[in-house]
Amino acid sequence: MSHEIEEKEPNIPSNSIIIAIRGVLHQSKWILVIFYVGLIIAQGMYAVKFVIELWHMMGHFLEFTENEMMLAILGLIDVTMIANLVKTIVSGSYHSFVDKDGPMSEHISSGYLKVKMGMSLVGVSSIHLLQSFINSTHESDRDLIVKCGIHMIFLFSTIGLAIIEYLHEKSKSLTKEH
Repeated sequence: MSHEIEEKEPNIPSNSIIIAIRGVLHQSKWILVIFYVGLIIAQGMYAVKFVIELWHMMGHFLEFTENEMMLAILGLIDVTMIANLVKTIVSGSYHSFVDKDGPMSEHISSGYLKVKMGMSLVGVSSIHLLQSFINSTHESDRDLIVKCGIHMIFLFSTIGLAIIEYLHEKSKSLTKEH
């Protein structure tokens, strides 16, 4: 009696299933567009708030003290910087994750995008910190220290991201040379 050992094929999905899964995963990138459109709509709402604040300033600027005027202008700068941050996130993310080879693609690396976002956050934090110092009579020492700490975290995080991005780009250029 001979005993034949039957070899069973491992349970591997067929190529067509793997191709279908890859296709679904690749096409799921278009779901991100919903988030980008939502950010663009939010940016539009922020623009309306900017115009309303500017209109208010124009109607009352003669009544403002110098500090009030400076705070109002810093508020407009803050809104503008947030709008720039949203624009950077939307266009950079779209080109990095959705339409990498599109005609408008700027070939921005995700690391570079993170550094730009970090720099924007440092800028926004700087504006908030400046507003707090100008209006320091209404701020406790503890609040000012906390805001300085948060600003320093943003600053050092951005410097760290910039160093990492620099080293990454440098290593890519060294591997291309060899």
